[in-house]
Amino acid sequence: MHEISIAGAIVDAVLDAAAKNNAKKVNEVFLEIGELTALNPEQLKFIFGTITRNTVAEGARYNIEVIKPLIQCRKCSYRGAIQFFEKLHFFLPVIKCPECGGTDVDIIAGRECCVRKIKIT
Repeated sequence: MHEISIAGAIVDAVLDAAAKNNAKKVNEVFLEIGELTALNPEQLKFIFGTITRNTVAEGARYNIEVIKPLIQCRKCSYRGAIQFFEKLHFFLPVIKCPECGGTDVDIIAGRECCVRKIKIT
């Protein structure tokens, strides 16, 4: 459950930005979370609600955009999505080119964990 430590770091960044801007209230937070981070958006939202109690971010809405993985193959120049397979009720990514099967790929998207925007008053 690495969501707790990540959520704590996100809340720290939000509270720091709010303090630097003399915010009385954090109304909304916009996040980008890559699928490859294995972070669960619903668990993050629950944790945010718990750890922001008695802060200017208490009650804020968290809008989480999940970013799909995207790769670029160095062998055949494929650029696109990766495949997932199910194992033991989990969907695991296959980080290889679906065109040529090569594993020399660059991950272009899907590992993000970013605070994009904060609405404050």
